[in-house]
Order: sequence, then C-alpha cells, then structure tokens
Amino acid sequence: MHVRRKSLLLSLLLAFLTAAILAPGLSGGFLLDDFPNIVTNTRVHAQSLNWDSLVKAASAYQAGSYGRPLATISFAIDYSIGGKDPWVFKLSSLLVHVINALLVFWLVRRLFSLDSDGKQRGIAAAFAVSLIWAIHPIQVSSALYVVQRMETLSLTFVLLALLAYLRGRVLQQSGDRRGWLWLGGSALLAGVGMLGKETAALFPLYTLALELTVLGFRAGNPLTTRTLKWAYALGLGAALLVFVFAVLPPYLAPHAFDGRDFTLYERLLTQCRVLCLYLGQILLPLPSSLTFYYDNYAKSTGWLSPPTTLLCALLLVALLAGAWRLRRTMPYLALGILWFFAGHALTSNVFNLELVFEHRNYFALLGVLLALAELVRLVPSPDGPTLKRTAVAAVVVGFGFLALLRASTWGNQLHLAMDLVAKNPASTRASSDLATLYIALSGSDPNSPFFDMGRQEFERGSRLPNASPLPEQGLILMAATTGQPVDPAWWDRIIHKVRTRPVGTQEIMAVAGLMQQRYRGIELDDRRLSELYGTLLDRAPMPASMYAQYGDFALKYLKDEALADRMFVAAIERNPKDDAYAQQVLGTLVEDGHVRQAKAVMERAHAIGLIQNKGG
Repeated sequence: MHVRRKSLLLSLLLAFLTAAILAPGLSGGFLLDDFPNIVTNTRVHAQSLNWDSLVKAASAYQAGSYGRPLATISFAIDYSIGGKDPWVFKLSSLLVHVINALLVFWLVRRLFSLDSDGKQRGIAAAFAVSLIWAIHPIQVSSALYVVQRMETLSLTFVLLALLAYLRGRVLQQSGDRRGWLWLGGSALLAGVGMLGKETAALFPLYTLALELTVLGFRAGNPLTTRTLKWAYALGLGAALLVFVFAVLPPYLAPHAFDGRDFTLYERLLTQCRVLCLYLGQILLPLPSSLTFYYDNYAKSTGWLSPPTTLLCALLLVALLAGAWRLRRTMPYLALGILWFFAGHALTSNVFNLELVFEHRNYFALLGVLLALAELVRLVPSPDGPTLKRTAVAAVVVGFGFLALLRASTWGNQLHLAMDLVAKNPASTRASSDLATLYIALSGSDPNSPFFDMGRQEFERGSRLPNASPLPEQGLILMAATTGQPVDPAWWDRIIHKVRTRPVGTQEIMAVAGLMQQRYRGIELDDRRLSELYGTLLDRAPMPASMYAQYGDFALKYLKDEALADRMFVAAIERNPKDDAYAQQVLGTLVEDGHVRQAKAVMERAHAIGLIQNKGG
C-alpha cells in the first residue's frame, strides 16, 4: 500500500478509535475548576457571537497576567451554542484531543522517518505510539475535564510548532535556507499556544531535547550548526539568569507559601515522589491509581520522610544521566526521557501550585511512550516481529478497555462521584462533591433519603484529617436553604479551620460562598458569619473587593457603622495606587447615602495620596 494512502487510513482510524473510546464520557458534568472558570464566569456566557462578546471572553481568565484568551473564547463559543450544557463543552474538548492525537501521529511519524529503518517502520510505530497516547486512561481527565482545554488547546499549537520546527531542520540539513523561515514560523505557533496556557513556554525545551538527541544540531551549512548551538547556549543561559534573579526570589520570600500546607523546600522534595507517581500511572494505569483528586497527597518533609523521596530522587537522576549518556547511541530513548522531564519543568518547579494533578502528563506521556517504543524496537526478536506486534496490540486493547471503563464512569455524575470517594476516601474534595450531588438529587427535600446521605457525607468529610472548611459550608447551606436548624458546632468548626489552617483557595471559597448566599436571601446567623469573615481577613491580605463587601455587610445586616468605616478604608488601602478604585468606592458610598463611611474613605484616601483635592 502506498505510504501516503496508508498514513491517511491510519489517521482516520486513529481519530475514530480515540473518539469512540472517550465518547461515553460526554454525558458527564462539570468538575472542580470548571465552576469558577465556566459555570459561574459570566464573561464566557456569550448569548451571541460578536466582537464585544469575544473581547469580553478573552479577558475571562483572571488568574494570569494576560489571561488565556484562546481557551476562554472557545468556552464562550460553546456557551453560545448550548448554554451551560456540559455536553457541548466536553464535545469540543474531545474534538481538540482528537486533533492533537492526529498531530502526535504526524509528529512521531516525522521523527521516526529520520531513522535509518525507513518510513514504513516509522508509520506503523508512529500509529502505535499515537494511539496509546490518545487512549491512555490517564488522558480521560485531560480530554473530559473541560477546563483542561486550556492545556490541550495550547498543546495543539505546540505540536504544530514542533512539526514546523522539524520541517525547518530537515531543510537545513540539506542546506536549504528556507529552513529558517520554518523555524521562525514554529516560534510564532508556540507563541499562539501561550494564549491557551503558559505551558507553551516549554517549546524551546522540547526543541533543545530534539537537538541534543535525534537532530544533533546537524545542518548542511556549518555556519547554521554554529548558529544553532550559540542560539541555544545563549537562550539557555538567559533563561537560567531570568529564573534565578526574577522568577525564583518571590518564592523564596518568607510568606510565599502561606496559603499552602507545605513550604518551597517540601514542595520540591515532594515532586520527586510525584514524578515517580506519574511514571507508575503511565506504565500501569490501574483504575485504583487514577484518583483525579490528590488534595490529601502526603508531602515530603525530608529526604527520608518518607524514604521513597530519596529513592525516587535517585531514580530520576539515573534517568536523566542515562538520557545524557545515550543521547547519541539511543537518541529516541533519550528524547523520550528528556521530553518527560521537560513536560513537568513548570508544574514540578518552584511555582506555588498544588502538588499533584494527573492531567499534567498530557504531553509528558508522549515522552515515556517514545522511550518505550525505542526499547521495544531494540528487544531482539529471532522469530520475527509477530511476538512484538502481538504484545503491542495487547497493550493497546488493554489500555483502550481501561480508558473506556473510565470514560463511562466519567459519563455519569453520580457514578463518578461515588467512584472518586471509593478510590480516595480521605479526599475532602471528593467527599464534598458526592455530598453536594446527594443534596441535588434530593431536590433539597429533607424527607428524601438522598438528603440524609448528603448530610452524612458532609459530616464524614468534615472530620477527615486536614479537611478544608468546604464540608461545613455545605452543612450550613444545606440546613439554611431547607429551613432545618443549623448546628452551632458547624459554625465553630468552620471558624476554627479558617483560624488555624493555611489560608488557601478552599478557605476563601468557603467563606465567600456563604457571604454570596447571604446576599441571595438565604437566612444565616449574621453574627457567626461576621466572625467567620473577620477571621479570614485577619489571617491574610485579601482582595480589596472582599473588604468592601464586608463593609457593606456590616451596614446592611449588622448595622455596625464603626466596622463599616474600617472595612471601606481597608479596601482602598489594599490598592494604595489605584485612585480610580478609591473614587469608585467613594462614589458608591455617596450614592447610597453612607455619608459617615464616605467621609472616612475621603480622609484616608487624601492621607495616602489617592485623592489630592480633599474637597473635590
């Protein structure tokens, strides 16, 4: 069969198998970060597609310095089609994953075509690698967890950039100067990927790994070889300087990790075990090992605490040393190892991120599969390739079956919630998800058996080791919204947790969520809610809007003028250079008739130079 025709047929088969195996998960619901980024993020709720709605959606991601417009605009498009129906969002995410599977196939095929074994071997091996990459059980969460489209869309352009880079380098190896144009185009494509997620910044590491292994900086013109080597040497040096003098210092500050229950040192130690965990999940993706929630993952506090920290560190060093030593004699094995580490160069670094997420392996998985493919190729086969092909086919069938099972579980919200608790009963997030779903299934009817099941699960989750305040929030809202008595112990526990735990996202969500429900008309104990909110503000600096909201709460529900004075003043103090915000707070107070608070804000704003004309 002609090589091009065979490649086309295999591409169609790859797309069909990937879609068919993961499609059962399309009927599932939203999870975790889907809610703040999509469900409650009104900026992506485009009623129609026009310039204004797209511009609004482009700035919908607030956590980054420039946002992730490529992803958030795609969310707006989905919303314009199906509203908040998760099926539409998941279908779009699956389509992106299928496209990426095809790009991986073409990328690996091009890589293997550089091998002396020839293109025919390259097509067959590339298909096997790309199919396993696409249907690996670990990819279910990447493809069906909607907010991960930020990562998958970003990788779409990184894969295109790698294809362009390889094309350019092949041209340069034959002495064709047009290769530089392809390299420039690859940089532009990677830049577009940055609009999806910052992980596209890893593109230069991926290409450096290519040069150190399969490409070897070779070019038909010696000047091109020297230019490439100098460019990478200078680029790597500049990157290290930026990291040491610009990126690292903020994370060395004393309070850089105040919102976490680990320090920078503990985070870096723990990543040794985390990377080994990822390798285990990739090599043996048993259902019990893929728990999705890792909020209770034990940190490492020393090289021998636990002892696996040191063992994993030694294994990782051995892998890196092996890759360096074998980069010329076994280039594909070395490339795979380097790509695995490069894929985790951000998430397993100093950045103040959560310790573990399995979907961080979206690209890194390809590195492991490339390394394994090279090992399989090198295994002697005196009786011909039949045994190897049978073994690879068995892996494909086995992984495909496990992925189908996992996708089917993801397709049913109740089954998934129950499954995640069964796999990781010590996870507060898994417990809260299941309890919330039980309450939803009860229709908020206290006589429903689901209602009692939800209450019991919230109670269980609230007493887990190192549990967040979210279960107490759920218990309080569960009772308040159905006219049931609120146990004072729930208020005691949530206040104690906010007072004693590191103040992170879950603590802020628990407190802010209760305040939001109060403003929506839910009857809560205003005295205890004030105590809780004040405790949070005392623990750590919060956004200015939270102080302003507490000031408004003090006026509306507590009738406490003095507290309102302090909170509105604190709000403008949080933005000591933002005169527009100070004017906004002042204008709102005047408009609402809160003269006393307006005067307090005016005086403080004048004192810190926010408003120059005190009588203006």
